[in-house]
Amino acid sequence: MGFNRPSKIQEMALPMMLAHPPQNLIAQSQSGTGKTAAFVLAMLSRVNALELFPQCLCLAPTYELALQTGRVVEQMGKFCVDVQVMYAIRGNRIPRGTDITKQIIIGTPGTVLDWCFKLKLIDLTKIRVFVLDEADVMIDTQGFSDHSIRIQRIIWLMVAKETADSFQLPSLALELYRDITETPHSFLLPSQGTWRI
Repeated sequence: MGFNRPSKIQEMALPMMLAHPPQNLIAQSQSGTGKTAAFVLAMLSRVNALELFPQCLCLAPTYELALQTGRVVEQMGKFCVDVQVMYAIRGNRIPRGTDITKQIIIGTPGTVLDWCFKLKLIDLTKIRVFVLDEADVMIDTQGFSDHSIRIQRIIWLMVAKETADSFQLPSLALELYRDITETPHSFLLPSQGTWRI
């Protein structure tokens, strides 16, 4: 994979994301610092390959970012036998009643909501890891905020157990997120340019 040693954000966040019991986490750092690899590792570490149902859910604000994150999951997941990813994105139409056997679902908020509530394809009570990538975009964008928060609240209401989050937030969104999450740990590294949020 080309990793020699963890980046600063990985060094700070991975112990928390891999801890037992899992802990909620807000992580923010510059673009290219390895946040995606960190939360993908956390998702892969929580999946039981023998259980053929969605166990990890990652929301991304765009189709393109969902595909990009999925490629990282697929690349890192090559080392995890029988762990598979499925995309809940526009154009990926799944008929009602389909039995999803992939363990990691990556998608956009609207499609994930449809899969969860209209089509009943994802059982949120079985989600072990919930990741909201580029959370500032998700919270600042009309519609994404409502969808993302609705999914997250339902997961927490239904599952008072393992939930690990990887979020990247500016201060305004951080305050909103702290209002809806249970005791998050925060790692906010100083910015020296554009945030990959």
